[in-house]
Amino acid sequence: MKKNVVTKLAILLVIAVLIGSCASSGGSGKTEKKAASVKWSCDFSDAAAGTAGWVLVPEEYWDFKGTAALSRDDKTMGMPLLRLDVDFSKDADSWWSEPKMRGFFAPPIENIRKFYFDLYYNPSFSKEGQFKSKIIIFSGKTALAENNAESILATDELPNGYVKATVTLVARGAKPVDNMLLSIVGSKTDYKGPVFIGNMRWE
Repeated sequence: MKKNVVTKLAILLVIAVLIGSCASSGGSGKTEKKAASVKWSCDFSDAAAGTAGWVLVPEEYWDFKGTAALSRDDKTMGMPLLRLDVDFSKDADSWWSEPKMRGFFAPPIENIRKFYFDLYYNPSFSKEGQFKSKIIIFSGKTALAENNAESILATDELPNGYVKATVTLVARGAKPVDNMLLSIVGSKTDYKGPVFIGNMRWE
């Protein structure tokens, strides 16, 4: 009897971890093979988690004179997403204007090779320029690797005027990684408005 109770509690604990907003064991809901390769994922499905621990880090900004605000938005895109309200209008002459946000991994992840995320933005919020992206992975304060996405190209047009791009960045790390920096970079753009980030995952 006690053994059955312990077994049931263990199963419930595993399920609770998998359905959380961010998980280090995958749980992507796709094929078993795909889920097994995911080291960490975040879909912002846990309303109580808010931004799931992601925070802006103004001390890490690069050539960014505008304003940025980070929040969670469940309504605009019809799904829970990380929302970055950003104003690049003062940085339209910059090739690389970079507000940064930091995310944390508990427990740390290792043997990672690629970071993916979906980015939603509205082309009508700018007259020029484009978005790029950058990541840096860390163990504590020690940077282990970084990479840039030099051009983010939308692949889907949505009915509400937004477009969607899936961004892939390579940053291999065998050592445990417990935090990272993520940038949505403005390149010669005057974009002013929200962008949305979702379906983050490390493989």
